[in-house]
Amino acid sequence: MRNRWTKEEAWAWYEKQTWVLGVNYVPSITLGSRELWQEDTYEEVMVSVRREFDLMEDVGINSVRMHLPFGVWYHDREKFLDRVDDFLTELSARGISMMVIIYNDCVGFDRPADLVPPKTSGWQPYDIGHHGGHKANPFVGEKLRKGWIHWDEPEWRPVMEEFLLALIGRFAKDERIYAWDLWNEPGNSNRHGMSIPYLKRCFELARSLDPIQPLTAGVWKYPENFGVDPDEDVEEIGRVALDESDIVTFHQYSNITRVKNVVNGLKREGRPMLNTEWLNRILDNFVADNLPLYHEEGIGSYSWGLVAGKTQHFLPWDELWNKRDLPLNRWQHDLFDTFHTPYDPEELALMRKLSPKNQK
Repeated sequence: MRNRWTKEEAWAWYEKQTWVLGVNYVPSITLGSRELWQEDTYEEVMVSVRREFDLMEDVGINSVRMHLPFGVWYHDREKFLDRVDDFLTELSARGISMMVIIYNDCVGFDRPADLVPPKTSGWQPYDIGHHGGHKANPFVGEKLRKGWIHWDEPEWRPVMEEFLLALIGRFAKDERIYAWDLWNEPGNSNRHGMSIPYLKRCFELARSLDPIQPLTAGVWKYPENFGVDPDEDVEEIGRVALDESDIVTFHQYSNITRVKNVVNGLKREGRPMLNTEWLNRILDNFVADNLPLYHEEGIGSYSWGLVAGKTQHFLPWDELWNKRDLPLNRWQHDLFDTFHTPYDPEELALMRKLSPKNQK
């Protein structure tokens, strides 16, 4: 069992790493990457994925952040982990690492009648015109209902723990893994502090495996004057995430003034930092503003999205559709269209310029 890294240990690790120019990656021909990990569609998806690896190499991307689905692992176990291993091998051959997301609070609001994850196969159905690919999604602006996760069911908690133990246990000493993002957006979907005990348990379990990679859970929600007023702090579950993490990870989709304030507030933690989700052109969150800041400050960067596809991350979050004063004609996320044409060639030129792969 290792302890949380000290600040000195975290910086010693970070200073040995190459600055991350990364993306949150969902293969364009999949729905939320589901078909990538299914046994029957893996090979076909990989044909498309390899072309998208070419795009990453051309831009200079050196890391991807990806969610590995519990539902696929639940039915396939070792076969699923073998596919992850194969995928990491192909990534590594391109000089690309992976930050793995294990659990998530950005979820739907309905408890299913059958709690057993369905064993899916083939190409998954999706709805046209919705960020995330489904009419029912976490991005609708729901204010009352709380999101549901398997951790909420006492009989399922041992199974959820088994997923973490199997995944990190297999790759705990694997340098192809950049970091373990144990919990995406803890407290989202109106859950607030509901996941605090689960989050703490995940850090405890992960540390018991003594991984060589840092453990983290990102903050994503901040009070209005965070980073300006030193007395302002994130809500309780965000504070737990920061206090448990070896390195600071965060999300920020606002304009550059707000981004700088958040960065200023998080610097107080005294640890290496990575923004693991950003790029929302509709909300004036641009490559031209953000990327130079992260490069100059030595903050790792994972913008959202590569190629526009079935999950439709180029569309606004559904709640934004009603805000007609916003420039909804802009793409929210993604760098390329389905024909691999750049959304904005100047964005890619800047990425190439700053990429560690292109530094002499």
